[in-house]
Amino acid sequence: MKRLAALLTTGAMIVGMLTGCSSTSTGDAQGSATGNDDGYKIALIQQHQTNAFQIAVSDAAEAKAEELGVDLTILSADQDAATQISQIEQCVSEGYDAILFEPVDPDGLGAAAKAAADKGVVVINIISACTDWESYGISALSCGDNVKAGETEMQKVADLLNGKGNIAILTGPSGDAGGLQRMEGYENILKNYPDMVQVVQPADCQWDTASAQSTVESWLSAYDLDAIICENDGMAVGAGNAAGANSGIIIAGVDGTPDGFEAIGDGRIAGTVSQNGGAMAENGIEAAVTLLDGGELETNTILTDNTWIDSSNLAEYE
Repeated sequence: MKRLAALLTTGAMIVGMLTGCSSTSTGDAQGSATGNDDGYKIALIQQHQTNAFQIAVSDAAEAKAEELGVDLTILSADQDAATQISQIEQCVSEGYDAILFEPVDPDGLGAAAKAAADKGVVVINIISACTDWESYGISALSCGDNVKAGETEMQKVADLLNGKGNIAILTGPSGDAGGLQRMEGYENILKNYPDMVQVVQPADCQWDTASAQSTVESWLSAYDLDAIICENDGMAVGAGNAAGANSGIIIAGVDGTPDGFEAIGDGRIAGTVSQNGGAMAENGIEAAVTLLDGGELETNTILTDNTWIDSSNLAEYE
């Protein structure tokens, strides 16, 4: 009887230990976790978490993870490619079922993604594409059409300028795939408008509002500008801060973020192209779960729509 009691006690302890392990959050000091512990373990590794667009991405991802009953950990690479590679490797070693990531370096993350895929992890590239992403075992790309976004933005500016004026461009980090594609879109439109002249070289403001504001303040003291085209809303807001409300300078952005909407509302910027970053994260998580369930995707390139938002339709999106 004593031996039986001891065995029962030991068994109860083991069950308690296993139960404790299964309820442990997969988040760490760098991230947050949500979802239920019986679901798939999925990691979302963002470039950074420093602007409204990225916050919208993480919020939407958390909501979708809760809806689907998956355990989601969100990490920030803080714009450092080496950190992101280390995070991918860590997630593989910790047994994550899927990893979603927005590459800090589109040319430098392929090997880490392939190593994860070779271990059986479902890898989804979101927002900004890795170079030759399909060749690295990445299962799907969930993003906006950045070339089209650039074309939409520049065409709207051209229309507002009646095809003529001095313009300047603020860009994201050099080498960022999304930024390069948006610039391609700008150039596709500009070739049709020879009287729209870039009077200063595009400035790399790293997606940052303060950097954009400082840059535009210096530009305004040196150039007569009719329009400033920005590759994201954060930089557009910075440009609008520098120019002031209702300055007469047409300032446009991309992303459709709350701070961009506020700047449209008070006249600091003219408009923004919304690509719905939250939907990119949602679509990526849905794709990962479909594949983990043994299903197939209708397409491995999942695109969100582009929508121009200005004062005429702002109320529909705020």
